[in-house]
Amino acid sequence: MPPTLLFWLAFVLTVVSLLVALVTGFRRLRRAHLWVGPGTIVLLVITVLLTEQLASRYDFPAAVKETHLLWAKAGGLLALPVVLTGLWLWRSERARLLHRIVVLVWLVVVLIATGTGIWMFSQGTLRPQ
Repeated sequence: MPPTLLFWLAFVLTVVSLLVALVTGFRRLRRAHLWVGPGTIVLLVITVLLTEQLASRYDFPAAVKETHLLWAKAGGLLALPVVLTGLWLWRSERARLLHRIVVLVWLVVVLIATGTGIWMFSQGTLRPQ
């Protein structure tokens, strides 16, 4: 399977999983959320790895790439508080508001990272094979 097709497959699965995780979380469907939430993080890691593989075939303007990497790294780092507050919420209802805030901040950063990633690829040039 070509790297581009694998990337898009992983990307779409990640977006669908993220939407399901948000719905199950906000509706307090705990059993489903405890599977879909961590699964979304795993899919996101797979998508990032496939993006790295795909990006290695392109040249990007330095400023555009730096902008994207700032948001992408922030999104990756913010996944840790999402996971940690999720584990805390699993044990204690006191974590609900903090977990919700952390998830929303993470989601905004991930959306910005996705937008800057699309922008970066739109500015990139495919290297000759």
